[in-house]
Amino acid sequence: MSWFMILGLAAIVFFNRYYFLEPTVKIKLPLIMNKMLNYSAPCLLTAICIPVVFFDGDNLKGIIDNPYIYAAIFCIVIALYLKKVLLSVIASLVFFYFINFLINY
Repeated sequence: MSWFMILGLAAIVFFNRYYFLEPTVKIKLPLIMNKMLNYSAPCLLTAICIPVVFFDGDNLKGIIDNPYIYAAIFCIVIALYLKKVLLSVIASLVFFYFINFLINY
């Protein structure tokens, strides 16, 4: 997936969440639509991350030598434990590069 597509999808999700959930915007959506917009970012991130974690082109990646799986599991655990987004992202990136270095070394 290209960076252009990832940034475009991120911009679309940000615009939708900002425009409809910002209190100063005069447009008010029904409650069910507000609840649905709260799940847009996790759904988009899941749709982007699953192919990266589990596939290498058209082939399924192995589990033993796949640093993406270990980093994804670490990210989930650390996010549940810390409950701070920025710290979780930084810790997960450091862990990913560390495990990637160990596996490829």
